[in-house]
Amino acid sequence: MLTHPLDSANDPRLCPESQYSPNAAQHASARYSHLVEEVAAAINLNGISYAVMMITPDHFEDFVIGFLFAEGIISHDQDVHEIDITPVQDGVMLDVTLANRCLIALKQRKRRLVGATGCGICGVEALGHALPDLPPLLACAPLVLEHVDRLKQQIHERQLKAQRSGAIHAAFALDEAGNILECREDIGRHNALDKLIGALLRQKCSAKALLMTSRCSSELIQKAVRYGANHLISLASPSQLAVKLALKYQLNLVHIPKFDPPIHYSIFNESLACQCNSGEFYACSY
Repeated sequence: MLTHPLDSANDPRLCPESQYSPNAAQHASARYSHLVEEVAAAINLNGISYAVMMITPDHFEDFVIGFLFAEGIISHDQDVHEIDITPVQDGVMLDVTLANRCLIALKQRKRRLVGATGCGICGVEALGHALPDLPPLLACAPLVLEHVDRLKQQIHERQLKAQRSGAIHAAFALDEAGNILECREDIGRHNALDKLIGALLRQKCSAKALLMTSRCSSELIQKAVRYGANHLISLASPSQLAVKLALKYQLNLVHIPKFDPPIHYSIFNESLACQCNSGEFYACSY
């Protein structure tokens, strides 16, 4: 785990009372240890500077694999030959060696800007890169969420960083029964999903359902579709564009409100008659 310079007990900037108390600095690290970490991760691909992303400093290999997969630069984890991780001031350098066959995709996709924590498509050079024309998924029936309360409890139990800081997003992979297979957390919602997808690719694990604790925006839809998930569940409302893209790509999108029954956005309608009596609402497009 990297230590951000501002977490150091020797940095009085963390403690507004330090100018009045000579002992305040030594307590700064303990006082702020519950806060979520955030560092700049500079991604270099075959010696070429590609992007700088603001991330929570853990699971770097998962992040690199998932990020490059979601970018369309690699097709699987074996396209990445090596990842060198070097701590630097205020961040980390991620030097990635790619297979030669990935260089064409890299040239077409090159970013030029810094990606802020809250933005998953910052720095792309063209609108076509921001909204790529992805092939649709094979339509399938929406998930029947029979035990939403139990799922929410599992989510809470697996979010270890969120239990400490309360200011972090999480991405989950679920099996067909709704049980959690894997979890990744990050200060950026898109980073959390990249880390999760990278972990699944590295573990050769196939998950048909992904879950996000954050709001659902367009880039999360794209990442889920590229990965091949049939279902994306969000604990916060999706944007209009996210719903439109989900329907276009035949991705079953589910919003689980805090108190109300789940809301489904799906083009699949064959089994709605037997599912609607559960109290769940289906907003479908035919």
